[in-house]
Order: sequence, then C-alpha cells, then structure tokens
Amino acid sequence: MKRFLPLAMLLVFVFVAACSNNEANESSSNATNNSGSKEETSDASETDVKSDLLDFQMNLIQTVNKNDSPIYAFEAAKVAEEKPSDEELATMKADAEAAAKTVAEDVRAVEVPAELDTYKSDIEAALEDLAKSYETRAANLSDEPEATYEESDAQFTSFEEKMATVYEDAGLTAPSFSADLVD
Repeated sequence: MKRFLPLAMLLVFVFVAACSNNEANESSSNATNNSGSKEETSDASETDVKSDLLDFQMNLIQTVNKNDSPIYAFEAAKVAEEKPSDEELATMKADAEAAAKTVAEDVRAVEVPAELDTYKSDIEAALEDLAKSYETRAANLSDEPEATYEESDAQFTSFEEKMATVYEDAGLTAPSFSADLVD
C-alpha cells in the first residue's frame, strides 16, 4: 500500500494539473471569443447601417416616384412628334407644376430613421436640396421644347453629392439617384 500511495498522489497531481490547464485554455479561448464577438457586433452594426441606408434609399425613391410622373409626361409631350394641343399642354404643365410641389412636400416629410442618426444632419441637408430642386422646377417650367433647368439641376446635383458622401462614409458605393428618380 505504501508503494501505491506515491503513485496515486502522482496521478492525482497530474490529473489536477491537467484540469487546471484545460480551465486556463478555456478561459483564454472564451476571452478570444468575447473579443471576437465585439468585432462581430461592430461588423453587424456596420452591416445594419448599410442595410438601413439602402432601405432609406428605396423609400425615398418610392416617395418621389409616387408623384413625379406628370413632370416627365409634360417634358416628353413638348418634344413629341405629335404635340398635344395648346390646351392639353397647358393642363399638363399645371399638372407637372402641382406634381413637383407635391414631391417637394413629400421629400420634406421623409423622416430619417433613428438607425441613421450618425448621418442625420447630412441626409436632411441633402433632402432639402432635393425638395428645392423640385420647387425650382415647378416655378420655372417652360413651354420651350429644349428648355433647360440649370438651377434645379444644380440643386439636384448638390443633393446627389451630399448623399454620395453619406454612402461613402458608410462604406457603400454612391448611388445614382438621377437614374432611379426618372420614370
């Protein structure tokens, strides 16, 4: 029995040492996993912001496109081979003016989601430029077939540039709103 006592103690010692080594490895593994989950949380929130920004973009496009068709119908009618009568053109112009004003009001009513608070002031400034663009277009609609709307176009360009900055800061490629907002 005295022979087995040192051997048993040695086995107990090795067992205890092995168990404590596993606990240390598990602790360091958990610490690594915890720091990894912080990175994952950061990546997840960055992905959420990108997703929220893209959702906001789609909502804005739908908001504008909901009422802007009369503007493009008027512009198309002015250059059509078979032009509408003067009365029809005047009615289309009045409809286009009303539509542009409605779009400006709708754009101003768009709320920036709380998830995009980081970019809220930039987005609101861009939306104001977009609204002004439609208001300027409404005020300056022309019966001339080749009419240009330089002031309105400059305001729209300012809107796109401001939104491009937001997208780039969020790690996204800046969209072309002009392609999406034209029916």
